[in-house]
Amino acid sequence: MSETKVNYMTNEKKWYVPVIVFFSAFLMYVISALPIFIGRGLPFFYYGDYNVQQIPFYIAAHRAVENGDFFWNWNIDLGGTMAGDFAFYLWGSPFFWITMLFDESMIPYLMPFLMALKYACAATCAYLYIRRYVHKYSYAMVGGYLYAFSGFNACNIVFNHFTDSVAFFPLYLLTFENLMAVDDQEEVRYRYSGSKFVAFALMTAFMATVNYYFFFGQVVFLLIYFVVRYARNNKLLNVFAMFNKALFGGVLGIMIAAFFLLQAYAGIKGNTRLDNYINGYNMLIYPSEKLLWDIVKSVSMLPDIIGKGTLFYTGTVKNASLAAYIPMFGMSGVIAYFLLNKKKRNWEKTMLIICFVTAFMPVLNAAFSMFNSAYYARWYYMPILIMCLMTAQVVERGKSPQLKKGAVAAVLMFLFFLGVYFLPSKNDDGEMVMFNMTENKTIFLRDVLGTAILCLMLLVIAFVIPKNFRKTSENENERRFVTGIRDQIILWAVVVSCIISTFIPLKNGSGIISDRGKTMWQTQMLFNKVEVDQSDFCRGEVDSTSTNYDMVWGIPSIHCFLSTVPSEIFDFLYGSCGITRTVETNLPVERSGARAILSGKYYFENAEISKNRVFHNGEGTDGYFYLKNENGFDVFENLNFIPMGFTFDYYITESEWEDLEAKEHDLDLTRVLILPDDVADEYGDKLIMTEMTAEEISENPISYLEFTDECTKRAQTSCTEFTTDTYGFTARTAMLKDNTLVFFSVPFTEGFSCTVDGVDTPIIKADYGLMAIPVSGGSHEIRVTYTPEGFRSGLALSIAGILLLAGYILVLKNIKKND
Repeated sequence: MSETKVNYMTNEKKWYVPVIVFFSAFLMYVISALPIFIGRGLPFFYYGDYNVQQIPFYIAAHRAVENGDFFWNWNIDLGGTMAGDFAFYLWGSPFFWITMLFDESMIPYLMPFLMALKYACAATCAYLYIRRYVHKYSYAMVGGYLYAFSGFNACNIVFNHFTDSVAFFPLYLLTFENLMAVDDQEEVRYRYSGSKFVAFALMTAFMATVNYYFFFGQVVFLLIYFVVRYARNNKLLNVFAMFNKALFGGVLGIMIAAFFLLQAYAGIKGNTRLDNYINGYNMLIYPSEKLLWDIVKSVSMLPDIIGKGTLFYTGTVKNASLAAYIPMFGMSGVIAYFLLNKKKRNWEKTMLIICFVTAFMPVLNAAFSMFNSAYYARWYYMPILIMCLMTAQVVERGKSPQLKKGAVAAVLMFLFFLGVYFLPSKNDDGEMVMFNMTENKTIFLRDVLGTAILCLMLLVIAFVIPKNFRKTSENENERRFVTGIRDQIILWAVVVSCIISTFIPLKNGSGIISDRGKTMWQTQMLFNKVEVDQSDFCRGEVDSTSTNYDMVWGIPSIHCFLSTVPSEIFDFLYGSCGITRTVETNLPVERSGARAILSGKYYFENAEISKNRVFHNGEGTDGYFYLKNENGFDVFENLNFIPMGFTFDYYITESEWEDLEAKEHDLDLTRVLILPDDVADEYGDKLIMTEMTAEEISENPISYLEFTDECTKRAQTSCTEFTTDTYGFTARTAMLKDNTLVFFSVPFTEGFSCTVDGVDTPIIKADYGLMAIPVSGGSHEIRVTYTPEGFRSGLALSIAGILLLAGYILVLKNIKKND
């Protein structure tokens, strides 16, 4: 095969094969999950983020679309944009929008079948990519199945949304190759790329919309791919032409997706997780040498599941998606491919070598995640595609000596890690013990059993099945179209291995939680909900055993497990409360003051599940009293509840507040409004509010009795009406004495504008990340309107991109007509 040119090496062009691949891959995933369906029933229950993020997010977003809430959503944390909060998870996913064809109640039942659909798309797209590199369609099917059912996808079932990008990546790479083929090793002259350019631009727009995080990594991979496969094998002018076409096609695609991307970016910019860049020694060495062995283990045996590592496990890889196992073959196909081409210059080899080096070098690994300091292996699916391509090509050659050597090497790699399990070690008491080298032993032993079965199948494929054992045909003219029995055996062995490789991680994840836990989860979160009085806008809060349950119930919450909330929520929590948020808003139980100003009214403690029932034991947040028990939850109501939109008698500047220990002055949040220094300078003399200093607060500590009094005062000034919608909110203030600031616990996000009695009024940042609105004495109508940041500019860019692409198509048609 040529080093760079695509070579269609087969006469077997069967249009229906992709259809077979699609439906068979769908069925294979369903069969993998079928024992769990039978044993535990539907809806499908897994563990971790799948239960408390993926399903609640799908339900919340589905409900929002049904209600027409396409912009601001009040039920997600302290409020946030649909694009900003959910773009990473589902907002751009075609699989989510499929659920809009069904009723909300069907979503928990649909989820495993949506995953089967994603696997089917992954297998089909990988088939289309690999098809051009093999002689027989059956081996393209082998490559497609191996890619879709790889350890990476199995590991990340808990992160339901990851598979969206993985599914379509081979198709994206295929459109890139088609575009490059126009000028690849051709005579140097300009050639119109035509439909290939259009396809690449549209695919870029699609992939950027599906998931912007994975799209960034794909761009990095394509740059490496371009240099390795095209730049080093072409004349400079060809390289220039190819690069510019890819660049312009990519830019055009991003322009088309700008309406989506700019809104998504606006929703997360300033997020503290984006600012943690890798630096220092962490750029060169991983925190533990165990991680290096864990990387090797990830290609040698069935994957660990997220958060439940086994051998060589460290906290670094807890959520890293470290998995790259190819069902049955492991590294055998890759090793055999290198042996077959050891004297050849080959782009597949070069790409994989670069990927291996990247995996072991922290700063290079981080390049796929915008150089974030957190360790992620979420780009592994891209080299896995190349590994599956290599494996398909090698296996197609039959029972070669190289495949035998690769099979032996793969089995030895597995046996090495099995041997590590048997090493003696010391326990916490310093005693020498056996079989103590792994965490989550049950999970590891299931992985060992599954990998052992797959290794045995591999050895049979490599050593036992005859190379030339062939099915005969009576018609000599049809003989070349008859698939060999060996081919069929290998294909069916791959199908079985893919099912096993998916079933075991599914079993490991589903088995973490007991049957009772599943029953309570679906009963308490999905089938029933707690009913509370929401006639006045208020927020609730569930305990740690029931995270995001209130999101499904439709109750705004101050306990939310979601990574991509507005950065202003991070700023408020850190500045006002001294709390560093990462992926979850979760106030310590003693924070009465923060709960009061956030209009926290209810606390839901799971009386059926919680082992440490702090509220039931009288150790909960001060001011909460028992209201009722419903749906298995003890409901507590806040006596110090303050409705939305209230005023303060005092304010303090940010510079003064920073002289205090925020967590020690939680109750003072109800006494003083924290203002930026420049805002205090501008408004201080105009307001009825009195400035307090850090010294005054320290010298006059607030008692609990005084705190309750402050809450009463704040409640007396709260808005008499407060109505929310997806475009913002409308409020009617109480009768106010004089010029003051009305505080709203709404993130101070760009895109909000305000009118008071129809007059444009500025919104002021208060408490580091929330909003306050200046008003004069009397009662006023406040309208705060939200227009997503990036909405207009993104819409303009998208329209411009579509027009440019349409213009390009018209020009091409005109050229073809005149030729």
